[in-house]
Amino acid sequence: MQTGSFFGYKCPNCNSKIDIAAVAGSDELLCPNCKTKMVPNSEGKTVSANVHCKKCDSSFGLINSDKCPSCGSPFSE
Repeated sequence: MQTGSFFGYKCPNCNSKIDIAAVAGSDELLCPNCKTKMVPNSEGKTVSANVHCKKCDSSFGLINSDKCPSCGSPFSE
């Protein structure tokens, strides 16, 4: 069975956006609203995985941001 994982996609038809998705049985991501094939979103947010905030000590497995949602500090510092 094929599985697709997608980070930062948008629908060219209705402009819906998906930051993170996984699809079993397909390597295509279809829009949940209009069923159009979604395309990479060049204006999408950063996706970070397994990050730890040095300022407030929070940890996140997968997050669609380059900043800590708890304190606002960038993960890269």
